[in-house]
Amino acid sequence: MDRINHVKMVTPDPEAVRRFLTEVLDVPDGWRLGAAVVPSTTTSPSVGRDESGQFTIESVSAFRGDSRDGGVVVGSTESRQFQVLRGHVAHIWGVAVGTRHLERAHERCVESGIPCTEMTLTAWGGAGIRFFFAEVGGLVFEVMRAEDAEV
Repeated sequence: MDRINHVKMVTPDPEAVRRFLTEVLDVPDGWRLGAAVVPSTTTSPSVGRDESGQFTIESVSAFRGDSRDGGVVVGSTESRQFQVLRGHVAHIWGVAVGTRHLERAHERCVESGIPCTEMTLTAWGGAGIRFFFAEVGGLVFEVMRAEDAEV
């Protein structure tokens, strides 16, 4: 079976994204591409914020920009998936990362000063997905865990 290989991102602060992935989500570190990466000296807010500059579940949902009339999932729970929603402007609105250690990841975000939303549980099939959004290097990440309990 063909598979998703990797996600390609551009950010003003690659080092912040590397630290988030390795120190908060325990993704193994990789290697440098090109010259040494210098951390940004300014914050990189994402476009997932609202008009007053707040990063909330509601602001991320608005940034998502789908028309609320559906879409498709390509892939399966055993493989990798693409969630493709209908909307007027094409864009990638977030990178979803699954973890068994959701509470620990949320605590690490808060302790590190990474802007993040509160954890939320949403219905998914006969069970639920517990998740939060984090803003790192101007990018939106959804950190999530599937749960057996019905919502």
